[in-house]
Amino acid sequence: MKRPKLTRAEQLARHRRTFLLARERGVSLLEAEQLLAREEWQAQQDRLAATRRCGRAIEPARAIGGSQPPLRPIPDDAPWMMRD
Repeated sequence: MKRPKLTRAEQLARHRRTFLLARERGVSLLEAEQLLAREEWQAQQDRLAATRRCGRAIEPARAIGGSQPPLRPIPDDAPWMMRD
């Protein structure tokens, strides 16, 4: 999935976060960018795991007791269908 192009403000904010992380941990800017990317990836994985634990999984859940019974056909003269 491609990321959307960042605005100038977003670019500067990201650079500031990278610069502060590099100063805080005593690493180069390139290493700080890699650390930041890794932390963002881990945060995204944590959010995805939390979503799956809440029952809103991306893949549909499989039926536990087998398949559902077939739905009965809708009659053509159902009262809610009689609108002019």
